[in-house]
Amino acid sequence: MGNFGSKHLLGLLWVFSLIAVMLIILLSVRKKKGYGRSFDIKVIAGSALFIWMWEIIKTIVIFNSPDYSGVGVYPAWMMPFHICSMALYVYWILGFRPGKFADYIAPYGFATMILVTSLILTIPDSSGIMGNLPNWAIVKENILPYQSFSYHGTLVFVPLYMVLSGYYKPHIKDTFKATIVLFVTALFAFTLNKILGVTDFMTLEFGNGNPFQPILLSNYAMYLLILASIAIGGTALILGIGQVATSIKMK
Repeated sequence: MGNFGSKHLLGLLWVFSLIAVMLIILLSVRKKKGYGRSFDIKVIAGSALFIWMWEIIKTIVIFNSPDYSGVGVYPAWMMPFHICSMALYVYWILGFRPGKFADYIAPYGFATMILVTSLILTIPDSSGIMGNLPNWAIVKENILPYQSFSYHGTLVFVPLYMVLSGYYKPHIKDTFKATIVLFVTALFAFTLNKILGVTDFMTLEFGNGNPFQPILLSNYAMYLLILASIAIGGTALILGIGQVATSIKMK
Protein backbone atom coordinates (compact mmCIF):
# COMPACT_ATOMS: atom_id res chain seq x y z
CA MET A 1 0.00 0.00 0.00
CA GLY A 2 3.04 2.28 0.32
CA ASN A 3 4.82 4.26 -2.34
CA PHE A 4 4.04 2.69 -5.73
CA GLY A 5 1.86 0.05 -4.12
CA SER A 6 -1.54 -0.81 -5.61
CA LYS A 7 -3.43 1.94 -3.76
CA HIS A 8 -0.85 4.57 -4.69
CA LEU A 9 -0.80 3.62 -8.38
CA LEU A 10 -4.57 3.35 -8.60
CA GLY A 11 -4.86 6.72 -6.87
CA LEU A 12 -2.52 8.30 -9.42
CA LEU A 13 -4.53 6.67 -12.21
CA TRP A 14 -7.90 8.11 -11.20
CA VAL A 15 -6.44 11.50 -10.25
CA PHE A 16 -4.56 12.03 -13.52
CA SER A 17 -7.43 10.61 -15.54
CA LEU A 18 -9.73 13.23 -14.01
CA ILE A 19 -7.12 15.94 -14.64
CA ALA A 20 -6.87 14.93 -18.31
CA VAL A 21 -10.65 14.85 -18.77
CA MET A 22 -11.12 18.25 -17.14
CA LEU A 23 -8.34 19.80 -19.20
CA ILE A 24 -9.73 18.41 -22.45
CA ILE A 25 -13.27 19.60 -21.68
CA LEU A 26 -12.39 23.07 -20.41
CA LEU A 27 -9.77 23.82 -23.07
CA SER A 28 -12.14 22.58 -25.80
CA VAL A 29 -14.94 24.82 -24.52
CA ARG A 30 -12.52 27.73 -24.27
CA LYS A 31 -11.39 27.29 -27.86
CA LYS A 32 -14.83 26.59 -29.32
CA LYS A 33 -16.49 29.55 -27.61
CA GLY A 34 -13.54 31.87 -28.11
CA TYR A 35 -13.23 32.54 -24.40
CA GLY A 36 -10.21 34.36 -23.03
CA ARG A 37 -8.62 35.42 -19.77
CA SER A 38 -11.90 36.01 -17.97
CA PHE A 39 -12.79 32.35 -18.53
CA ASP A 40 -9.38 31.26 -17.23
CA ILE A 41 -9.87 33.29 -14.08
CA LYS A 42 -13.24 31.61 -13.51
CA VAL A 43 -11.67 28.17 -13.90
CA ILE A 44 -8.99 29.03 -11.33
CA ALA A 45 -11.65 30.52 -9.03
CA GLY A 46 -13.68 27.32 -9.30
CA SER A 47 -10.57 25.30 -8.49
CA ALA A 48 -9.92 27.48 -5.45
CA LEU A 49 -13.47 26.88 -4.21
CA PHE A 50 -13.02 23.15 -4.84
CA ILE A 51 -9.90 22.83 -2.68
CA TRP A 52 -11.41 25.03 0.03
CA MET A 53 -14.41 22.69 0.07
CA TRP A 54 -12.09 19.75 0.63
CA GLU A 55 -10.19 21.68 3.31
CA ILE A 56 -13.45 22.30 5.17
CA ILE A 57 -14.39 18.61 4.87
CA LYS A 58 -10.96 17.64 6.24
CA THR A 59 -11.42 20.02 9.17
CA ILE A 60 -14.84 18.58 10.01
CA VAL A 61 -13.60 14.98 9.80
CA ILE A 62 -10.55 15.63 11.99
CA PHE A 63 -12.56 17.69 14.50
CA ASN A 64 -14.94 14.75 14.97
CA SER A 65 -12.33 11.99 14.94
CA PRO A 66 -10.70 10.39 18.00
CA ASP A 67 -7.68 9.42 15.88
CA TYR A 68 -5.88 12.77 16.06
CA SER A 69 -6.06 14.90 19.20
CA GLY A 70 -9.47 13.67 20.27
CA VAL A 71 -13.07 14.48 19.38
CA GLY A 72 -13.75 18.21 19.49
CA VAL A 73 -10.11 19.14 19.06
CA TYR A 74 -8.36 20.32 15.89
CA PRO A 75 -4.58 19.76 16.23
CA ALA A 76 -2.40 22.76 15.43
CA TRP A 77 -0.16 20.76 13.10
CA MET A 78 -3.12 20.11 10.79
CA MET A 79 -3.78 23.80 10.22
CA PRO A 80 -3.57 24.87 6.54
CA PHE A 81 -0.12 26.42 6.56
CA HIS A 82 1.94 23.64 4.97
CA ILE A 83 3.61 24.22 1.62
CA CYS A 84 0.73 22.67 -0.36
CA SER A 85 -1.74 24.63 1.77
CA MET A 86 -0.38 27.81 0.19
CA ALA A 87 -2.44 26.94 -2.89
CA LEU A 88 -5.57 27.74 -0.88
CA TYR A 89 -4.49 31.36 -0.77
CA VAL A 90 -2.59 31.67 -4.04
CA TYR A 91 -5.37 30.28 -6.23
CA TRP A 92 -7.98 32.27 -4.33
CA ILE A 93 -6.07 35.45 -5.15
CA LEU A 94 -5.58 34.42 -8.79
CA GLY A 95 -9.26 33.57 -9.16
CA PHE A 96 -10.97 36.23 -7.07
CA ARG A 97 -8.46 39.08 -6.90
CA PRO A 98 -6.88 39.33 -10.37
CA GLY A 99 -4.45 42.17 -10.80
CA LYS A 100 -0.79 43.07 -10.39
CA PHE A 101 -0.34 41.12 -7.14
CA ALA A 102 -1.99 38.05 -8.66
CA ASP A 103 0.29 38.32 -11.69
CA TYR A 104 3.32 38.53 -9.37
CA ILE A 105 2.48 35.32 -7.50
CA ALA A 106 1.44 33.42 -10.67
CA PRO A 107 4.95 31.91 -11.19
CA TYR A 108 4.81 30.53 -7.63
CA GLY A 109 1.29 29.23 -8.24
CA PHE A 110 2.49 27.51 -11.39
CA ALA A 111 6.01 26.21 -10.86
CA THR A 112 6.50 25.91 -7.10
CA MET A 113 3.07 24.38 -6.52
CA ILE A 114 3.42 21.76 -9.24
CA LEU A 115 6.94 20.96 -7.98
CA VAL A 116 6.05 20.26 -4.35
CA THR A 117 2.78 18.56 -5.29
CA SER A 118 4.52 16.21 -7.70
CA LEU A 119 6.96 15.24 -4.96
CA ILE A 120 4.14 14.48 -2.54
CA LEU A 121 2.15 12.45 -5.08
CA THR A 122 5.31 10.54 -5.97
CA ILE A 123 6.13 9.75 -2.32
CA PRO A 124 2.73 9.86 -0.54
CA ASP A 125 4.01 7.94 2.49
CA SER A 126 6.15 10.95 3.39
CA SER A 127 3.01 12.96 4.12
CA GLY A 128 0.67 10.13 5.08
CA ILE A 129 -2.00 11.03 2.52
CA MET A 130 -3.08 7.48 1.68
CA GLY A 131 -4.65 6.51 4.99
CA ASN A 132 -4.60 3.04 6.51
CA LEU A 133 -6.80 1.08 4.11
CA PRO A 134 -5.18 -0.87 1.24
CA ASN A 135 -7.84 0.16 -1.29
CA TRP A 136 -10.09 3.02 -2.45
CA ALA A 137 -13.34 1.65 -1.01
CA ILE A 138 -15.91 4.38 -0.53
CA VAL A 139 -16.02 4.25 3.25
CA LYS A 140 -15.55 6.72 6.09
CA GLU A 141 -11.93 5.69 6.63
CA ASN A 142 -11.06 6.79 3.10
CA ILE A 143 -12.52 10.29 3.28
CA LEU A 144 -9.16 11.91 4.00
CA PRO A 145 -7.24 9.93 1.34
CA TYR A 146 -9.87 10.98 -1.22
CA GLN A 147 -9.55 14.53 0.10
CA SER A 148 -5.77 14.47 -0.17
CA PHE A 149 -5.56 13.04 -3.67
CA SER A 150 -8.37 15.29 -4.96
CA TYR A 151 -6.75 18.32 -3.33
CA HIS A 152 -3.25 17.59 -4.62
CA GLY A 153 -4.63 16.61 -8.02
CA THR A 154 -6.11 20.10 -8.27
CA LEU A 155 -2.68 21.51 -7.52
CA VAL A 156 -1.47 19.75 -10.66
CA PHE A 157 -4.54 20.64 -12.73
CA VAL A 158 -4.38 24.41 -12.11
CA PRO A 159 -0.72 24.88 -13.17
CA LEU A 160 -1.28 22.77 -16.29
CA TYR A 161 -4.39 24.75 -17.16
CA MET A 162 -2.59 28.04 -16.54
CA VAL A 163 -0.01 27.20 -19.19
CA LEU A 164 -2.12 25.26 -21.71
CA SER A 165 -4.75 27.98 -21.79
CA GLY A 166 -2.17 30.73 -22.20
CA TYR A 167 -3.24 32.39 -18.95
CA TYR A 168 0.37 32.30 -17.81
CA LYS A 169 3.43 32.08 -20.05
CA PRO A 170 6.40 30.65 -18.11
CA HIS A 171 9.73 32.47 -18.15
CA ILE A 172 12.79 31.28 -16.30
CA LYS A 173 13.41 34.87 -15.16
CA ASP A 174 10.21 34.54 -13.07
CA THR A 175 12.19 32.31 -10.71
CA PHE A 176 12.98 35.49 -8.79
CA LYS A 177 9.29 36.27 -8.22
CA ALA A 178 8.55 32.70 -7.18
CA THR A 179 11.53 32.74 -4.80
CA ILE A 180 10.34 35.94 -3.12
CA VAL A 181 6.89 34.45 -2.55
CA LEU A 182 8.47 31.21 -1.30
CA PHE A 183 10.66 33.15 1.14
CA VAL A 184 7.67 35.08 2.51
CA THR A 185 5.60 31.93 3.00
CA ALA A 186 8.55 30.09 4.54
CA LEU A 187 9.19 32.96 6.96
CA PHE A 188 5.52 32.89 7.94
CA ALA A 189 5.64 29.11 8.46
CA PHE A 190 8.89 29.35 10.44
CA THR A 191 7.38 32.02 12.72
CA LEU A 192 4.24 29.97 13.34
CA ASN A 193 6.33 26.90 14.14
CA LYS A 194 8.23 28.84 16.79
CA ILE A 195 5.10 30.40 18.28
CA LEU A 196 3.06 27.19 18.43
CA GLY A 197 5.97 24.89 19.26
CA VAL A 198 4.21 21.74 18.02
CA THR A 199 3.90 22.39 14.30
CA ASP A 200 6.17 21.52 11.40
CA PHE A 201 4.82 23.74 8.66
CA MET A 202 6.85 23.37 5.45
CA THR A 203 8.98 20.81 7.39
CA LEU A 204 11.01 23.69 8.81
CA GLU A 205 10.84 22.70 12.47
CA PHE A 206 11.20 18.92 12.81
CA GLY A 207 11.55 17.79 9.20
CA ASN A 208 8.85 15.14 9.58
CA GLY A 209 8.50 13.10 6.39
CA ASN A 210 11.51 14.82 4.85
CA PRO A 211 14.36 12.50 3.72
CA PHE A 212 16.87 15.15 4.84
CA GLN A 213 15.63 15.11 8.44
CA PRO A 214 18.92 13.63 9.79
CA ILE A 215 20.76 16.69 8.46
CA LEU A 216 18.33 18.98 10.31
CA LEU A 217 19.33 17.35 13.59
CA SER A 218 23.02 17.98 13.02
CA ASN A 219 23.22 21.10 10.84
CA TYR A 220 20.06 23.20 10.53
CA ALA A 221 21.67 25.78 8.23
CA MET A 222 22.70 23.03 5.80
CA TYR A 223 19.20 21.58 5.98
CA LEU A 224 17.67 24.94 5.01
CA LEU A 225 20.20 25.35 2.22
CA ILE A 226 19.27 21.95 0.78
CA LEU A 227 15.53 22.69 0.94
CA ALA A 228 16.02 26.11 -0.64
CA SER A 229 18.23 24.68 -3.40
CA ILE A 230 15.68 22.00 -4.26
CA ALA A 231 12.75 24.43 -4.18
CA ILE A 232 14.43 27.23 -6.14
CA GLY A 233 16.29 24.90 -8.52
CA GLY A 234 13.17 22.84 -9.17
CA THR A 235 11.09 25.96 -9.72
CA ALA A 236 13.65 27.32 -12.20
CA LEU A 237 13.74 23.98 -14.02
CA ILE A 238 9.96 23.84 -14.37
CA LEU A 239 9.79 27.46 -15.52
CA GLY A 240 12.56 26.78 -18.04
CA ILE A 241 10.83 23.68 -19.40
CA GLY A 242 7.56 25.59 -19.56
CA GLN A 243 9.22 28.45 -21.43
CA VAL A 244 10.74 26.11 -24.01
CA ALA A 245 7.50 24.13 -24.43
CA THR A 246 5.50 27.33 -24.85
CA SER A 247 7.90 28.73 -27.44
CA ILE A 248 7.74 25.47 -29.43
CA LYS A 249 3.94 25.48 -29.30
CA MET A 250 3.79 29.03 -30.66
CA LYS A 251 5.96 28.20 -33.71
